[in-house]
Amino acid sequence: MKKVLAVLLVVVMVLSLTACGGGVSTGKYKLTGLTMKMGDQEIDYLELAKAMGMSDEDLGYLEIIDDKNAVMRSFEDDGEVKLTYDDKYFYSADNDEKIPYKASGSKITFTYEEEEGSMKMTFEK
Repeated sequence: MKKVLAVLLVVVMVLSLTACGGGVSTGKYKLTGLTMKMGDQEIDYLELAKAMGMSDEDLGYLEIIDDKNAVMRSFEDDGEVKLTYDDKYFYSADNDEKIPYKASGSKITFTYEEEEGSMKMTFEK
């Protein structure tokens, strides 16, 4: 009986840990990385923006509003962009673009490929 109870407790603990890990939590995340790769060239746009005198506040953010909605602003946009998301993608407001992402702890990373190259954006709480 003690072994069965011990195994049951272990199963419950493992399930509770997996339910809490890796998701997106509400709040504001600041832009901490923005790189673009074209062929052999990789450009760090965040370093360029800082070299041009932009402050951390000007660089951009991602705000998770609830379990389906978010807004994003990066230094290259004039205003906020409304997004929706699920467990694999962020979608633009008109759903014409979907961007894959990974979330771990307090970090969300977007990566997407285009014909000309790839882009990676990292946001952290």
